[in-house]
Amino acid sequence: MSAPELQPGDQIVFTSLELVDKNDLAKATTEAGFVVGPGVSKKTALLVAGDPDVDSTKARKARDYGIAVISEKEYVDTYLGGAVTADIDLAAATAPTGAAAVEGTAKRDLPALKTACKALRDGASFHALIQSTEHGRYIVRGPAFLSALGECWTVGGIPVASSAGVPDKSLRGLALAEGPEHPADDDAFTALSVEQRPYGRFTVYGPVRTIAGGLKAVGPWLIGHGALVE
Repeated sequence: MSAPELQPGDQIVFTSLELVDKNDLAKATTEAGFVVGPGVSKKTALLVAGDPDVDSTKARKARDYGIAVISEKEYVDTYLGGAVTADIDLAAATAPTGAAAVEGTAKRDLPALKTACKALRDGASFHALIQSTEHGRYIVRGPAFLSALGECWTVGGIPVASSAGVPDKSLRGLALAEGPEHPADDDAFTALSVEQRPYGRFTVYGPVRTIAGGLKAVGPWLIGHGALVE
């Protein structure tokens, strides 16, 4: 169900918040002219949840009443002008770095991935660890980009999450890209600089693979389509 039009005095209820402190969100909601309700009733205009698909008592009751359930991010962006900063430490949701990240099987820490994905912001630089059946394991570091149709978030054109912040099945790690670029040791862990519209400039890290015709690639990118970082 899509987000409804709200009027001053409409009642908003929260459940199972994940990104934003409840007191901060309640204060911003009151300042926006809405009323924070303690529980879901037929007077409730909207339920805000950490996960819109949550199976909480409030969420079940809201769905029974036909009340929309939306994410914190959508609520903040739609009704509060993005005024509330997510209360999240992305350092706790770090993506593995260096050659060790592309060796073996990277396990999914789904709670950490969900937290990181819901903090995606257009243009902010992120570091994503991808595991692909076709291209193996590789890292993409670059700006997050919301697709033109608003269907998914990408880093370097690689889908990392839905627009609602649900991690893509290929994602194994996601974090803000802070600090220096990763060192490129040898063919086992090579850095490839790529610039591609509309995703901007980004870096791909991973082993050099030989594919059909003797071509060389790092992840999905042919080395001829990007410059090796010395």
